[in-house]
Amino acid sequence: MKILQGLVALVGLIGLALFAMSVLYERIEPGQIGVRQSMWGSGGVLAEDFQPGFHWGVTGMHKWHLLDRRTHFLTFSEPRGQSGYSRAHRNAQEELPLEIRTSDNNPVSVDVTVIYRLVPGEAHLIVAEGQKMTYMERVASTVRGVLREELAKLVPEDFVDTQIRLDLADAALPILEEALASYHVKPDVILIRAVRFLDSYEKKLQAKQLTQQLSELAKSKRKVEDELKVTGTIEKITEAMEKETRAEWDKKLQTASSGNQVVVAGILAEAKIYDNQVRPRADAYYEINVAEGKLALDQAEALRDRLRNEALDTAGGRILQARTAAENLQFDSVTLNSNDPSVPSVIEIDKLVKLLIGGTGSE
Repeated sequence: MKILQGLVALVGLIGLALFAMSVLYERIEPGQIGVRQSMWGSGGVLAEDFQPGFHWGVTGMHKWHLLDRRTHFLTFSEPRGQSGYSRAHRNAQEELPLEIRTSDNNPVSVDVTVIYRLVPGEAHLIVAEGQKMTYMERVASTVRGVLREELAKLVPEDFVDTQIRLDLADAALPILEEALASYHVKPDVILIRAVRFLDSYEKKLQAKQLTQQLSELAKSKRKVEDELKVTGTIEKITEAMEKETRAEWDKKLQTASSGNQVVVAGILAEAKIYDNQVRPRADAYYEINVAEGKLALDQAEALRDRLRNEALDTAGGRILQARTAAENLQFDSVTLNSNDPSVPSVIEIDKLVKLLIGGTGSE
């Protein structure tokens, strides 16, 4: 039971704390600026812009005003849905396009977007001056007036030129900043998004632009033709220079070739003279050497034969010849006589050799 009572007490304290927080403190969300106003006495609006977070403020004694600190977008264009702005997108406004007359009295419809924001530290002045609910409409009205006046300085041809549009937007920005200073907002940029003329004038403007483009095309073609002429002249000059250079090199090559032919002819003549002088001596020397070599061979063969004959004329030589003859003898048939031992057998080479050389067995 005590535990239950403790829990009830704890819940009560938490609830009381939350109630006290809601009564004594105000929560300012990110993207908001808080302005506190004292409801009692002569305090009025406090000259301070409160940042996101929890801030002291007693319900009944103080009133909080919340303003949008986000960047604001003011767009003048053809309506795509509900005009004006909603609470979910309070930083975005949509207005009808700017209808102006150019300096040459031509009507034109212009789509413009102006991006602005509240001046830091001056949100409380908007509340103090009673402009919290109306400052956005007043900003839109002021922007419309300033831009209509500035855009009217242009002629239709200027709207076609991107750089001229950008220059005008840059020039109009400080003028617009000065005009919006009383509403405590500051413009950041002016974007000229689209330009529309009447259909009849659009056709005239397109025809004029086409004429200008055709004129530029004609100028370009003329430049091309001029360049082609220059190029043709350069080609002819180059061709003439090439022919002249080729002729000079042909002449140099011919001269060099003739000189080389003379040098080659001289070398060939000298070689022929040298051949005529050296070849006979070489041939004679060759013949002499061949003859001397043949003589040496003949002498060597004669010496060989003489020495051989001398060797064969000795007893040993005769034995060698007899043995060779015995070894080379061929018999169709052999009759052996065992009764006569003085007859040598053909298989006894030594006895056969003695028989051939005419010697006896004792020799």
